[in-house]
Amino acid sequence: MLYRAHLLSPEAPARLKDIPDGGLLVDGEGRIVDAGPFEAVAAAHPGAEVLDLRPHWILPGLVDLHSHLPQYECVALDGLELLPWLETHIFPAEARFRDPEVAAAAARLYFRHQLAVGTTTSVAYLTVHQEAADRAFREAERSGIRAILGKVMMDRHTPPALLEATDASLAQSEELCATWHGRDRGRLQYAFTPRFAPVCSMELMKGLSLAAQRHGAYIQTHLSENLGEIDRVRELFPEARDYTDVYASAGMLGPRTLLGHCIHLDRSERDVIRESGATMVHCPRSNAFIKSGIMPLRRWLSEGISVGLASDVGGGPSLDMWGEMAMACNASKLRWAGQRIQARRLEELEGLDAALRSRLAEALDLEAEEPVDPALAFHLATLHSARALGLEAVIGSLDAGKDADFMVVDPSRVDPAETRAILRPDEVLSRLMYRSDPAMVRAAYVRGKRCHALEA
Repeated sequence: MLYRAHLLSPEAPARLKDIPDGGLLVDGEGRIVDAGPFEAVAAAHPGAEVLDLRPHWILPGLVDLHSHLPQYECVALDGLELLPWLETHIFPAEARFRDPEVAAAAARLYFRHQLAVGTTTSVAYLTVHQEAADRAFREAERSGIRAILGKVMMDRHTPPALLEATDASLAQSEELCATWHGRDRGRLQYAFTPRFAPVCSMELMKGLSLAAQRHGAYIQTHLSENLGEIDRVRELFPEARDYTDVYASAGMLGPRTLLGHCIHLDRSERDVIRESGATMVHCPRSNAFIKSGIMPLRRWLSEGISVGLASDVGGGPSLDMWGEMAMACNASKLRWAGQRIQARRLEELEGLDAALRSRLAEALDLEAEEPVDPALAFHLATLHSARALGLEAVIGSLDAGKDADFMVVDPSRVDPAETRAILRPDEVLSRLMYRSDPAMVRAAYVRGKRCHALEA
């Protein structure tokens, strides 16, 4: 099928490929055969069936690198920080997944809603329940979405309804991995999923690291989201240099490791993460919602660290990755403004010599970083996150040879003028992010198969 539409796709580093009258040719296996100006693609492939989608746009599908499927029912419950929020809302919700039918219904809704906002790759935590995890994989298989899922692992300091024996946690996780990792030519994959260090023994973490290596699977967990969490890790692992060292000592860090949040990290921790090839996953709305802080996104990127973007539902209030892109931009603006304000106040303090003033500025982290713009945020939700998964040759942009994971978007839904004749790509991206509308994503495709369609 040859799709005719306005094509917009990321190009590294943070550039956009914009083809106002584009053609996207997809073969029967769901791969992109050609992409470029429509007349050139049509001439090169005479006889191809054409589906004219103008005036709509085609963009690559979004990648949500970190979310919690069973927490979807808990979105937008405000008022608590991380640890009490888990105890009050999240653990009771996850305990209900001991019923596989509850798990299956929740997974159906979750994947349908992700596809409806243009997310075609879902990386998600499940619960500790093996059968519930299996049902979630089945629903992902049925929905058509590309998914990397994992049964949560917790063998200590956990409510009794969710507490696992170490050996059972490892055995069940490995059984799920053996069943699902690589299913449907890699559309479904497995992530070993220790929730975070406070609820995992070192024995569990070392065991899952070896299992992930044996299977070539992913590892996903949380790191340095909240100051209370960091204090708890320090109590439980006094032998470790820092929080990151806990995971490094367990052998968990590597190119297929996804570390959620990563807000409060010192330089030595960041060096370890960068050298391991692990990815930090930025969850900006969740970081604000649970009062955790603001990730210094520009700085982490400037240091050569792999960073992706995610919704973190239910810490984040919505599965809409467009809103996450907007918040990534806004959070960086707030950080930039706050640094400038505090730097000016420091300059106005009397009685400080230059050396002391410089040390204070460094200790208070007052070196202002340029805010993130929509083009970079779009990259983080597409090509950057695909690269974090080792899938940049498969998804993340509209390039020949990649799988046809894309969405069809109607920019008029977010443009107050509606009938504007000339639409610049940076302006369209900005409005899609800041004025996200449920009706703007008209369809979502994974490997050329339409998995979501909005009724006219």
